[in-house]
Amino acid sequence: MSNPPRSSTSSSLIKLLQRKRYQYEVTYSLYMLTPMEKFIFNTFLFAFLSMLILAASLYLPQHVATITSRAWFYLVGDGDREVLVR
Repeated sequence: MSNPPRSSTSSSLIKLLQRKRYQYEVTYSLYMLTPMEKFIFNTFLFAFLSMLILAASLYLPQHVATITSRAWFYLVGDGDREVLVR
């Protein structure tokens, strides 16, 4: 048995990408838009997702640290003050 040629691997990858593009266009009803409308929609989608990823990568770690410190305070209390039990 011989290994399949590389062209079948690349052609299967191309078919997979074509199928994913088709699924994307059918799912979001882009197949009925003109090429310029598709370009505008995809541009807005790319810009929105880029800003979302950028904002999440910049602000999410600080937000998680703030939430963690507040949760620690609620569970343990302030470490600087001594609690007197009578």
